[in-house]
Amino acid sequence: MTGRRLELDDVTRIAAFAAEAPRPLAVLEAVGALARDVLGARGFTMFRYLHASAEVERIHSSDPVQYPLGGRKRIVDYPRNQAVLARGDVFIAPDREAVRATYKDHEKIFGLGTTSIMNVPVRFAGTNIGALNLFGTEHQFDAAKVHDARVLAALMVAPILAMLEADGAPR
Repeated sequence: MTGRRLELDDVTRIAAFAAEAPRPLAVLEAVGALARDVLGARGFTMFRYLHASAEVERIHSSDPVQYPLGGRKRIVDYPRNQAVLARGDVFIAPDREAVRATYKDHEKIFGLGTTSIMNVPVRFAGTNIGALNLFGTEHQFDAAKVHDARVLAALMVAPILAMLEADGAPR
């Protein structure tokens, strides 16, 4: 999957949808569909940061059987990519070796056909509030895809803030 470039119409469509969406998860679903189309992502997970417990919680997944909603990970267990995300930078594991070195569940990841991962911070007011994790093939994620992924992550700000404010399960 190669994808295409993100267009202003894509962003406008999601923003208009978000303004009227019945629930935050509906907006995340729309962003996920766009990630597949634009970035050629084979799959994705979306997280919100839970600063009080130093964890991330999965709030949307393209494969809820393998990566169920509500799943949590301790931030300290993933130092390689979290250090990059903490600065507001995008982290890319471009190939199998980098995926193996970064993710404890790399065998499961490889079993799904994923050999590259891009983690994009979702930020608000200078703080990470979430992350968009995109699954691809080796060396799939280039500078153009990083740019477009940052825009998609920005479209996740309002839904994540709504979920954090509600402080409940993803809805």
